[in-house]
Amino acid sequence: MSLILDLVRSQPDSCRHVIDLPWRLSSPAINEGRDAAYWQDAAGRVVGFAAWQYYWAALDFFIQPDLPSDEAQGVEADLFAWADGRFRERDEERGRPLPYAVEFRDDDDARRQMCMAHGFLLDEYDSYVSLTHTLASLAPVPGLPDGFALRLLQGEPEAAAYAALHRVAFGSDSMTPEWRARTLRTPQYRADLDLVVTAPDGGLAGFCVGWYEPARRLAQIEPIGVHPRYQQHGLARILLLETLHRFMGLGAERALVETNLERTPACRAYEAVGFQQTHTIRRLEKWAGSRRVSVQPGCAKKVQPSPAKPNICSRY
Repeated sequence: MSLILDLVRSQPDSCRHVIDLPWRLSSPAINEGRDAAYWQDAAGRVVGFAAWQYYWAALDFFIQPDLPSDEAQGVEADLFAWADGRFRERDEERGRPLPYAVEFRDDDDARRQMCMAHGFLLDEYDSYVSLTHTLASLAPVPGLPDGFALRLLQGEPEAAAYAALHRVAFGSDSMTPEWRARTLRTPQYRADLDLVVTAPDGGLAGFCVGWYEPARRLAQIEPIGVHPRYQQHGLARILLLETLHRFMGLGAERALVETNLERTPACRAYEAVGFQQTHTIRRLEKWAGSRRVSVQPGCAKKVQPSPAKPNICSRY
């Protein structure tokens, strides 16, 4: 992650995952070392990065915006050629083809056009909603029900307990203790934004992880969840407001959160504390090899893949 920090920080705010990327790059699939690659220029600066995100069934990618046109085109061509090759490998390993996807914010027409130029032309639709909080007029944090307590995650010793709660909260088996432990070692991780609520029996009942980029004065919540047994206790509201107050105390001017469009209860919970919908996230798909991409010469060179919501797409 430290290799690509400058590249990620160079991206415009319309580019997704510039704040919560450490969460995504800590996943088990990425850490197997075959689903991520980066490109460097002659001076050794990382100018491109791509990662096939198995758990979200989407391709994340970043290209340095200040490159001369011909060099940017070279990085772009190499990046999408690498992705197409990896998609073909995955199809061969699986024994059957499946479509692959890219996602972009509804106001990011440049990224949309780039993806379409590389064969992502199928089934465009809204997949997520993006909400923003201006951190103005924050409501106070409500008191917890009797027997519950709000505190910080106790680091790696509590990663397994967190992972178990995460799996139950999202109804998915994707989260692992190793994944959660890796997030704690990323350069952007802040222990003071990693909150949990404990139940009367001492077990974990809810969690909320915050990410903050001081240069942008922009924060993001990813993820937040509550055990189904305790979802009528107001814990999500408490976790959200506590995290938003902490963001504001750090100097953030805005906070973001994303959720699947079909998660109406989640949207209502966010709106209840002051989030407002600002964008939708569009999704486009392609079949591997559906369009041949010629690799243009450029300054960039591909190096070896970097080692490095919970809504796992079971197709992949």
